[in-house]
This record gives sequence, structure tokens and C-alpha cells, in this order.
Amino acid sequence: MIDRRFPAAQSVLLRYHRVLALPELAPGLELADLERCSHGEGATTFALADRGASEVIVCDESSRMITGTYKALDACVSLALLRRAKVSRLVASSGGNLCAALAAYASRQGIEAFLFQPTRTLYKQRSDHFGAGVHLIAVDLPEPEVKRLARAFATRFGVAHVPDIRWRLAASAVRAMFVLETTADEIGAVDCLAQTVCAGFGPAGIYQCFAALRRRGLLRRSRVPRFLGFQQEANAPMVRAWQAGEPALAREHVRPEPSRYLEPGLYNTDPAREYARLAALLREVGGDMLALSDDDFGRHGAEVLAQMRAAGFEFSKLPGSDEVVEKTGLLTGVGLFKAIDDGRVAPGERALCMLTGGVRELAGSESPTPALTIDASRSEAEWVEALGRVFGLRAVG
Repeated sequence: MIDRRFPAAQSVLLRYHRVLALPELAPGLELADLERCSHGEGATTFALADRGASEVIVCDESSRMITGTYKALDACVSLALLRRAKVSRLVASSGGNLCAALAAYASRQGIEAFLFQPTRTLYKQRSDHFGAGVHLIAVDLPEPEVKRLARAFATRFGVAHVPDIRWRLAASAVRAMFVLETTADEIGAVDCLAQTVCAGFGPAGIYQCFAALRRRGLLRRSRVPRFLGFQQEANAPMVRAWQAGEPALAREHVRPEPSRYLEPGLYNTDPAREYARLAALLREVGGDMLALSDDDFGRHGAEVLAQMRAAGFEFSKLPGSDEVVEKTGLLTGVGLFKAIDDGRVAPGERALCMLTGGVRELAGSESPTPALTIDASRSEAEWVEALGRVFGLRAVG
């Protein structure tokens, strides 16, 4: 399952491309498809100072990724499949990180992209991630409306809406392979794997890969760590459902408070289908989900930053500020320190902190200019028609 011609620090997609040939994990991606699209999807590991009797190892999925987050994997897989299918246009929406990754890969592949993103996260973007043929559409509306608008636009003008859920799960299969190789050969076994989640595609893809390997007799159950998931308290529907013992996410679990978000990019407010998948995973492999409050961030944030700095990792800051640009990985560190203090990571246990984002230097770069900014002044249908006129598109059907 490992192609040793490719270092993991260069691209985990290329190093572990063989796992994507498994029919239950991916729609037949081949190495040639990925090589044509790959632009840097690397991962490395390093250890933090011991916290009490527990050990934290960081899986850095940020500094070697082309746009600074593990969303580069989703984008590379998506563009490889679109290119093979000779698709020339795509539509997507996200809190910002996936848009940045899709923009970088689409512009390099000559595929036109229409990317819908909330106005409140535009500050994170670099213009050099948005090349020719990439159109950034800013949306000053609640998260569900951003997504509905993108889908309505895709349907109206016959443009492929990406990424497919299967593609996102497949992209994280290579993350599972990196975990397995490094825990076998480099850092040693770990007891739990921790990640901050929004919709939970990442951990679902990791554990789906573990399950596929176990079914084939290639992985022992003892090698599979339990999972610790974190959400910010101001947008924690999965945590509420999990802690209530519910197998499905219901309306009462969805209580977003955008003004209190610690990380505005974690903006999915109602991941009902994804929660069902993640809850089933947790029941199978063990683990827990925790909400992170402002107090948790205040109590542990500075310590996580200091330990990361001591280990040689520096989070990118907003120009002229001490504010971290992308806090998702930082929140995972905060969650792990909280879990250790609360006894959810026991003395003597080892935890793998999935640092999915943290490096995106904005100093010296310009912000991209949206092609259009959408607000509540018109209906969805009116905005879709306006977008068609701006981009010179012809409706289908």
C-alpha cells in the first residue's frame, strides 16, 4: 500500500495512492490522475513536551499542504477526477479552506471554478491562491443559504457541484495510511486520534479506511486508536447529539451562535447525515466528543501555542496582530489539553493531534476581490440570474 518513491512530506496522496484503488474507498483513482494534479499534500509528525503523564504527538497536515490545510487532499482528489472526466467547470461552497484549496488546484488545471464563501472569512484568503478562471463569490448570508445558493447556481447552469462525499472520504484514506505507517515505523503506537470537526468527513474517511483494511485482513483491531472529536461550543450540534446519546442529530441540537465562533471557518450548522456516520464510528472504535468554550480556549490556547513554538511549529498570524489566522488545528490542541486534564486521556496514554490547519501567511499578500457580493437584498432566484449575467452563462433545461 506504500509507494516509497514519494516522500510523505511531499504528498501523502502519491505515497499512498494504492489505497485509493480499493473499490470501497474511491472511484478507481490511478497514480497518473493524481500526479497530474498534485502540488504539495505533505504531512509530518513531531512531539510536544509531555503533559503530565500523557504524551501528545502532532500530525502536521498544514505546513506541507499547498494552501495550509488538509483540504488540499479533497481538492486534489476532486480535480483529478474532474480532469479525467473532462469536466471544465465546478461549483463549491465552504467556510474558506476548501475554497482556497479548490481555487489553487482548479487554476493549475485550467478548470473554471465558481466558489461561494461567507464574507466573514474572506480575511483568510490570499489572492495568489485564486488564479485565472477562478471566481470568488462572497455571500453575506447564514451558512445554509450559502450552500443552497451554490447548489441552485450549479443546477441552473449545469455546472458540476463538488466535492462528492465519496471523494472527501477517499481523500482522508491516505491520512489513515500515514497514521498507520508512522505509528508502525516512526512514532510508535497511539491510543487516540484527535481532530476538531465541522462535518466530520476527515475522521470518517480515516476510520473507513481502517475498516476496509481490517476486512481484508491487513490491519489488527488493536492498531486502531479511539477517536476524540472537538467542536466549538458556539456551533456544536454533533457534540450535543452525542452527549445526549442520540444516534441522529435533531433540530434541538442545532443552536449556532456565529458571533461567538472561535473559528468562523467551522461553519456547518446542521451536519445531520454526517453526524450519523460519525456517531456510528465512535460506537465502534470508542472515543468521545467535546465542546470547547471561550474559557477552554483562554485556559489552554497560550500553552498550546508555546508548546508548538518550542517544537518548531509557528502558527500564522494576521498581519500586525497576535491573532491566529486559522484556528482549527489550535483548537485540536486546546481540546486535547482539556481532555488530558479531565482524564479522558489517561496517564501513560499517547494521543495523536491532527493539526489540519494553522499555516497561511498573509503578510505581503493581497486579499482576492470577489466577483460579486451577495446579501439579503434579493431573492435566491434573482441572485442566481444575476450571477448568470455576470459570468455570461446560459441556463440549462
